[in-house]
Amino acid sequence: MKRFFSRIGRGILRFFLRHWAGAAIVLLLLLAAFTGYQMWRLGPVMALSLLPQLILCLVLVVAVIAVRRVIKALTTKNVVESGVAQGRAALKTTAQEAKEALASLGAEVKRAYLLPPGSGMAAASQATVRCASCGRVARPGAKFCEGCGAALFAPCPKCGRAMPREARFCTSCGARLGRKG
Repeated sequence: MKRFFSRIGRGILRFFLRHWAGAAIVLLLLLAAFTGYQMWRLGPVMALSLLPQLILCLVLVVAVIAVRRVIKALTTKNVVESGVAQGRAALKTTAQEAKEALASLGAEVKRAYLLPPGSGMAAASQATVRCASCGRVARPGAKFCEGCGAALFAPCPKCGRAMPREARFCTSCGARLGRKG
């Protein structure tokens, strides 16, 4: 039973610590209401003696409300300022990363534009060579199939350019290679 009351006591204390302004306002308003009731019951002569107490209660209610607003404004201001600082830092790093990405993209586009047609990145990305023996796709730059070991390229009989084994015509001179495809 003792433990039950200690838990209730802690709960009530926690409530008043979290909501001190509301609790103070309620208590002051109850005191002001009781003072007003006494003033009404005792009559006008005695009411004048209780008037300072009533005014004090009402002034304290206004003071508690003002203090609560000031505290809320200060804590909100600190939270907003720290949020703005974090937002600016994140925006700055993101903008820097985007700037670097655009610069590297621009450099790649410029490099690809300056390369002659049929060479460089465009040719490497488009040209896929398959092994004529096993049909496996070869890695770029490979001369032999990694699956069966067969030669991937054969020289053109007319100009000597290395052509894929499955090609039927030379892309350099147009000679018929005599391969079935």
